[in-house]
Amino acid sequence: MSGMPQSAPIADWIDPAQLKVDPYPAYARLRKESPVAYVPALDRYLVTTFRECFDIEMDQQTFSSAEEPGRSTMIRSMGRPMLRKDDPEHKVDRAAMGTSMRPRTIRGTWARIFNANADKYIGVVRDLGPGADLFREFAVPFAADNLSAVIGFRGVDPSSMMDWSHTLIAGISNVAGDPLVWEQTRRVCAEIDQAIDEATLRLRHNPDDSVLSALLHARNPIPDEDIRSNIRLAISGGMNEPSHIISSAVWSMSANPMERELVLGGQRSWNAVFEETARLHSPVGMYPRLITRDTEIAGVPVPAGSTVGVVVASANRDAAQFADPDRFTLSRESVTHLAFGNGTHICAGNWLARSMVGDIALPKLFADLRGLKVMDPRSTEFRGWVFRGTTALPVTWDPA
Repeated sequence: MSGMPQSAPIADWIDPAQLKVDPYPAYARLRKESPVAYVPALDRYLVTTFRECFDIEMDQQTFSSAEEPGRSTMIRSMGRPMLRKDDPEHKVDRAAMGTSMRPRTIRGTWARIFNANADKYIGVVRDLGPGADLFREFAVPFAADNLSAVIGFRGVDPSSMMDWSHTLIAGISNVAGDPLVWEQTRRVCAEIDQAIDEATLRLRHNPDDSVLSALLHARNPIPDEDIRSNIRLAISGGMNEPSHIISSAVWSMSANPMERELVLGGQRSWNAVFEETARLHSPVGMYPRLITRDTEIAGVPVPAGSTVGVVVASANRDAAQFADPDRFTLSRESVTHLAFGNGTHICAGNWLARSMVGDIALPKLFADLRGLKVMDPRSTEFRGWVFRGTTALPVTWDPA
């Protein structure tokens, strides 16, 4: 679809460049004035309130993930992974991953690796001393090494994994169609395919608990190109979400010292830190859905063939769902947030993220680096709106 609709609010004041800097003022205005609005600069409707985003996720017949290739930045970046399929095709891909990312496998296989990688990169930060960039020196390589193991790769260095992930994320975010970005995504997909080919030679005869092994030995096999697309998807999200939640959580604890003391004193849990950080600083801020039939969202007519952006970063700050929604507080009652989506397409790696961040990384960081805090929380830069997180995080801690 292109061209402005005649019956929906038009948010022609939205500037995509400003969204990258700080989208939250725009989201607050949209929720107040027009929770469902057509944005000419994006050629799509944005849906910004919790109830509407939640309901969209529960109705894949009307709100399809199977975007048309010509309009899908994700498909152009990496092929069509399961996140751009509806059931039953989506369910087939997800089932092929088997038990590789389920809680039992995490406890039995991956937690040991996550713990070892946390110790390794905490050591790197400690050796660098106060002023070390926790995002670049801990969060990113920690997530990269964990992801390599979970996927089934060996010998992929963290810088390559970071390059692959960030390039694919840039492709998914490339709504302006920058040809240089597409060129880089093609390069990265070729490099990932080479790593897949090398791992496949080993895993065909020596299966393990990895995602790639599960896909290769699935009871109902999926095509090779679908395997490749789903591995590319895992690389984009599996790096972004845990690394950004780690840095956002450390920032939030530093910017909210009273909440920090509750956690360190045992009055609040690290799980609460994880969930509140994911809600307030949603690492995945928006994803698209294709409208399959004429419908209404919150009373606004939306025609078949149009695209809606489900802005979960805005939904997660909706005052109708969360009291004092812009505040980091660990005393909230357990309520659903949408940081990992919901329904059929809930993030397949959400239990991995909860384990590596909430169960392992955050407790270890604050136990091993006593007094850990961001050097200047007010100057920390967050960037992005489709994907959002810190760009750097210099930290300090108490002398040993």
